[in-house]
Amino acid sequence: MPSTQTNWSNILGDVRAENDHEMLDKAFYEWQGYKSLIEADDRFVIVGRRGTGKSALTYRLMKDCEARKDFVIVVKPDEEEFIGLRSVASKFGNTVPRIRAAIKIGWRYALIMEIASNLNRYYKTSQLIDSSKLKIPLKEWESRGTTIIRRLRLTLNNLIIPNESPEDCIAELAHRINIDEVQKVLSEIIQTLNKRTVILIDRLDEGYEPDDIGIGIIDGIIYGTDDTRTHFANTKAALFLRDNIFRAIQRADQDFSRNIEGNVLRLHWDIQELFYLVCRRIRKGFSLEVESDPKLWNRVTEQQLHGIEGFRRCLQMTLYRPRDIVSLLNNAFSNASKQARTVLINEDLVASSKYISEVRFDDLSKEYSSVFPGIEILTKSFSGSKSKLTILEAREIISKVTKRQDLDPQTLQHFLLLGSPDEVLKALYSVGFIGLLDKTSGNFVFCHDGRKPGNTFTDVDSILIHPCYWTALNIAHEPLDASSAQEIYDEYEITIVSQSKETRDQKIGQIISELQVIDVGDSDAAMFEDWCKRVIELIFAGQLTNIQLRPNNNAASRRDIVGTNEGLEGFWKRILNDYGTRQTVFEVKNYEKLSVNEYRQVYSYLGKEYGKCAFIICRDKTKELVKGAELEAFREFYYKDTVILKLTANFLTSILQKIRSPQKFDVAQETFKKHLDEHIRLYANGQTKTKK
Repeated sequence: MPSTQTNWSNILGDVRAENDHEMLDKAFYEWQGYKSLIEADDRFVIVGRRGTGKSALTYRLMKDCEARKDFVIVVKPDEEEFIGLRSVASKFGNTVPRIRAAIKIGWRYALIMEIASNLNRYYKTSQLIDSSKLKIPLKEWESRGTTIIRRLRLTLNNLIIPNESPEDCIAELAHRINIDEVQKVLSEIIQTLNKRTVILIDRLDEGYEPDDIGIGIIDGIIYGTDDTRTHFANTKAALFLRDNIFRAIQRADQDFSRNIEGNVLRLHWDIQELFYLVCRRIRKGFSLEVESDPKLWNRVTEQQLHGIEGFRRCLQMTLYRPRDIVSLLNNAFSNASKQARTVLINEDLVASSKYISEVRFDDLSKEYSSVFPGIEILTKSFSGSKSKLTILEAREIISKVTKRQDLDPQTLQHFLLLGSPDEVLKALYSVGFIGLLDKTSGNFVFCHDGRKPGNTFTDVDSILIHPCYWTALNIAHEPLDASSAQEIYDEYEITIVSQSKETRDQKIGQIISELQVIDVGDSDAAMFEDWCKRVIELIFAGQLTNIQLRPNNNAASRRDIVGTNEGLEGFWKRILNDYGTRQTVFEVKNYEKLSVNEYRQVYSYLGKEYGKCAFIICRDKTKELVKGAELEAFREFYYKDTVILKLTANFLTSILQKIRSPQKFDVAQETFKKHLDEHIRLYANGQTKTKK
């Protein structure tokens, strides 16, 4: 039996390969994916979901190659390096083909120089390099930093001529770095050796963004790697790629299937392989000398979990990947040790599954709350529901949330920008919370690149809440089988910052552009009033409620827009306390210049709940009061203890521009406060910034 004195924290190793070297050295399982990679030199692109062992394979291959005295080049870029490469790549254009073409040439050159740098440290080839045409370019290459990405970035930067078109620059790249010549020289040097060169490329998701620049960079690296491995004798390459990035490239690159698809190896684990992997780690972690894997498994589990069927029950709480099962069992063993037990029981697994699910759910809220206000409220609204829902059922859940009266202003504003329940569901799809049923394959497809689905939903379309959140949200479900789990692309940590900002920009940009087609004058007055109402609802979401257009249309004094001032904080609390304005009036004039008559009209609307403060919105080019009629009109009513503030469409548009960032949801309050102060401090004293 395993000892109760053993430290059972991460007893089966770390789930991150970068921190799991000790277990990978002692208990690496040579599964079918590893054997295929060793045996097949033509499969150089290795694709897998997160947690399927890509980084573990990189480490193990590196150790194996070093043991065989191969030359090994390992590329594992950091996030900041890749972000820096984006800025250079964008100078070659903004389409995938152009960026791919430039990066392909640059990456070929980078690998040639890295191979040469390796050979330069080998006594048999250093003299050959020193006397060849590689000597000077290699010295320049090595002077540009210590990592391949940094060296590549600086090299490409030096090759860009100011004011040159991207097309001309791409066409001249190969000539400027003399790539054919250095490739020929290196090829001749390699042929004098009886040693193999192995290129291992991992962590290309670091700093990756699912736009044309990000896709173009990875696409160019793939093509450049392919060219390098085929041009040099006795050279092997293995490029590890996340499934989400691979799918994005497949869509964006029309030639990818023809040129690369046959060189792809997909990582796949079956139940028996996962069982062997776990048993090897149990044997080393607990120092147990039991040869039979089934007997070993039974040794550390209660009878209810014995055998391969008991192990299968554990897997049903995962997505059938090494990372999932190791994480689940690590937590379960830790829970057992706290209760001084030497074997796992089902309750340990349930508790472990719940803990992992809650951590993942908490991560979702933390990761996206800054760009998706209200995501926690939305996702929690599915608590206790079914795992599979129709779009109609999901809409009902969403509608109840978006109509809640207790939403904070930032959340309410974001919901208003998203609009309909269908748009909210698309946003939840983009963060991987829900998947959509593909009617062709019958599988639920989850987001793998942070983008929204483009299709329109029907009432009977189906969604599936991601299984990793089921336990945290107490969602009723059937156990997952292996085939269903394989169709879940679990890329929850891929950020959606760019897509979320895109959505806000698009919605706000649409509102701003609507103003451009509203002509000044009576003919479009109703359109302008409607535009102003929607803008006020958006910029003061949660601060002004029950905003209505012409609420007293049949009365003699017809107010254009009225909203209830909740007086919660900031500007609107000041308006309520200082001026007694609970019902706030916005008079809308679809022309530029204001006279005293407009001020008198608004003044007639005030009193009682309407207090002593109101607003006039017009189409003037400047928000400041002009010396003369405007200024004197404001002063006339100011000295009757009433403040009537002039607003302009451009003034409101400037606020819309600022709330493109969700963090600036309350910028309208600060802007209005300064505008009010200017009226009181400057205009009330007869001063102005603008001449008549």
